[in-house]
Amino acid sequence: MSRRSSASNGAAVVELARAGLGLWHLSRAARGSDQAVLHGVLGVRQLAQAALVARAGSGNAHTLSAVVDALHGATMVPLAVADPRRRRFALDQFWIAAVLAGAEATVVGRGGRR
Repeated sequence: MSRRSSASNGAAVVELARAGLGLWHLSRAARGSDQAVLHGVLGVRQLAQAALVARAGSGNAHTLSAVVDALHGATMVPLAVADPRRRRFALDQFWIAAVLAGAEATVVGRGGRR
């Protein structure tokens, strides 16, 4: 298996996992669980992000996706500190965002010529 097809397979796995996460968020929103609105917004964002990145398929798209995830994780820190009611949600989102950003960065690799 070539390095390019291996990266392509890794990218597909990341975007499928992201889409699955989006569907999970939407199911939580539909059940009216705690933080239903936040779950709904995140579900739509994760599905849209997975579709756009998979369609583009470029290293730049994966890099931008990692940046979006990192920014999302960073915005969860003040929420966790300021709002005890949403602290668990914010911390979960922080770790999910960190894992997704790391996965996207792994797909891109060092960015050297191939």
